[in-house]
Amino acid sequence: MTTITDYAPEPGRLVEFRATAAGGPVTPEPLSYLQENHLRRLLANQAAGRSQSPWLATVFDLPGTFRPEAMAAALEKWLDRHPTLLTWFSLDDGGLQRHTVERDTVALEIVPAGEVADIAGYLHERFDEGTDPLRWPPFVAGAIVREDSATVYYAVDHSHSDGYSVMLVFAELRALYEAELAGTPARLPEVGSYVDACVLERERAARLTLDSPEAREWLDFWLSGPPPTFPLELGTEPGRFYPTAAVDLDVFDAAEAEAFSHACKANGAGFSAGWLTALGITAYELADVKNYRGLAVVHTRDEPRWQAAQGWFINLGPVAFPLAGQGEFGEVVARAQAAFEQAQSLARVSLLRVAELLPALDPQGDAAAVPPMASYLDMRHAPGVREWQEANMALLVGPGQTADVSMWLNRLVGRTYLKAQYPDTEAARAAVPRYLEHLVRVLREIARTGRYRINTPVPAPV
Repeated sequence: MTTITDYAPEPGRLVEFRATAAGGPVTPEPLSYLQENHLRRLLANQAAGRSQSPWLATVFDLPGTFRPEAMAAALEKWLDRHPTLLTWFSLDDGGLQRHTVERDTVALEIVPAGEVADIAGYLHERFDEGTDPLRWPPFVAGAIVREDSATVYYAVDHSHSDGYSVMLVFAELRALYEAELAGTPARLPEVGSYVDACVLERERAARLTLDSPEAREWLDFWLSGPPPTFPLELGTEPGRFYPTAAVDLDVFDAAEAEAFSHACKANGAGFSAGWLTALGITAYELADVKNYRGLAVVHTRDEPRWQAAQGWFINLGPVAFPLAGQGEFGEVVARAQAAFEQAQSLARVSLLRVAELLPALDPQGDAAAVPPMASYLDMRHAPGVREWQEANMALLVGPGQTADVSMWLNRLVGRTYLKAQYPDTEAARAAVPRYLEHLVRVLREIARTGRYRINTPVPAPV
């Protein structure tokens, strides 16, 4: 995960694949709750004049002489496999609605863009302008071409993708391209449509009532304490958003990650629960937060057809467990495991649906706000993962504005690293690194010894 402003690709001449299509009538398939919330956030930021880069992108290298015609053909087959990319959205008095372009009218034009002095700046501008979900296409694709290699880039609005989906682009698009070069069919798994997943989500949501156990669990969590937030002072004002700062930290090498996993398993827990436990311990030791309350990212790829699909297949699940009075990591991680399993059981239940049933519940507060989240993603078995480093594969994200802290722990084959985004205020620039340094120390102690003695909270330095 690299912020576009920190991306420095090798120079070359740019070639883009500009998609056009006829039509785009309204179609009956509903938006998912995440799509709807994402678009309302986009519109709220636009109305307030706030900058936002609501896309996800990937870049990777291809060796040898680049063949634009083969890549254009590969991208056409890519669109055939992922129908969500043939849709866009509009807003009228009836609300948000989906449009679908006619596949038979889609054409990809190869457009030479020539030499560009500031390639990262050019890509940032193209991604911001060319991935608008309120018109078609919602994606940008192209390549930085050199004599003996090329860097392929692909960016898409978040409404059609999640972080894991973007990582899948490398293996699939490369396979389609290589198949075009060889004149043979690409050997790829069958894949479902995220549009169908959206329909299923809304059908399930329609059956939910306030008496449903899942709705009660969400309400019990939300009404039993303050909304999840970062435990240290960030120097932010209510209702204000701030430019986003980001930090990346190495946490484990392969052996340390395995040792951490073993420490979790020894207590009947998984890696995710261990990660959440470390978050809770850090909040308790630094800020005397006696009960961890957070939103964990859980996936919704619960059928084989979704495994290789492009789409936004995640949800947030409520996680709560006590820290006060617990002496050891092993005691807490068992409770964290139970809480995480409960969050996973709610993967198909959106808090936004519960808020529809109980309008007095306002989980977001501001349409432009992004809730603070904690994500763990194990990427060791993703397609093509062992070629990522050689191919310089990276996931790119854009800068934006925020009011809280979100964290992602990503496990690769030989490296586990932590990325955090936070508001760029004077207080946050002091508090967040202090918090993360302590968090990493907790994680490494558990990996090194298999244990962690929870310490008495220490007041923040004045």
